[in-house]
Amino acid sequence: MPTYTVANMSGSVGKTTSVVTSAVLLAATGLRVRVIDLDPQANASTWLGYPNITGATIANVLRLEATIKDIERPARIIQGYSGEGAPVYDGAEGGQIDNLTVVPAARSTLDKLMVELPAVTGGVMRLRDALESATPVDITLIDSPGSNSALVLTALIATSVEEDGPAGTWGLITCTKPAGKESEGIQDLLHELTAIKKTYRIDIPLLAIIPCAVPAQGGVYREQMEYLQDGFGDRVTPAVRRASIVDEAYTNYLPVPLYGYRAKEVTKDYEDVIAHMKRLGMFCPVAINA
Repeated sequence: MPTYTVANMSGSVGKTTSVVTSAVLLAATGLRVRVIDLDPQANASTWLGYPNITGATIANVLRLEATIKDIERPARIIQGYSGEGAPVYDGAEGGQIDNLTVVPAARSTLDKLMVELPAVTGGVMRLRDALESATPVDITLIDSPGSNSALVLTALIATSVEEDGPAGTWGLITCTKPAGKESEGIQDLLHELTAIKKTYRIDIPLLAIIPCAVPAQGGVYREQMEYLQDGFGDRVTPAVRRASIVDEAYTNYLPVPLYGYRAKEVTKDYEDVIAHMKRLGMFCPVAINA
């Protein structure tokens, strides 16, 4: 069951956009895709149809109060707005995104877990344990916070649910903007991977780096792109351009690939990113039971 965590120690670098957009594009090819929202901001949940979720969420899974099967839901497409301006969804056929499910988060429910998980034995292993008993899918993508926290550690460890799988079927995808502060977040992540290997004996690979929000021109950005490519080679994917349409799509509760003609250029960027990662051996489903 290929499992990937999308993380960076810096915020606002395109993690959630990359998770949601990639998930929608991969699901459109017929792959069964699961998105796990482990970010306290819950933006992936909002984008995939659950902006004001009630009931059990991923926080309950991490507290051993629910299973992934209990809370996993089909990704939904907004159908309109209520008189009060709230988004309206229809769970019937036509109101869902085929082949795509979400394990949602609710805002503020994950903050306390940053303290709770390290305080209990095996706390940061709980998501991996939950995935071991979850219904198999072709690809699982985990959206994590933009900080160095127990939630990021939990997400990274969870990718190793089948660590004996083929190369490219599990590990870390990171996003960065071509600027100094955001690129420093990659080095922080590498230090975290080293610490995980030393402490937990899990050697989590850095599989890909997605340059996001890249301007069409600018010397400093070109220099940073060259720095990334010199340091990480083929693991650096094609760039995703900076475009206000991404924020517009989120504001209107629609994933970028579903937002229409004006989002086609950013969608094409992500199609190129996915094609590149597939050449690296990623997103290739292994044999699983239906």
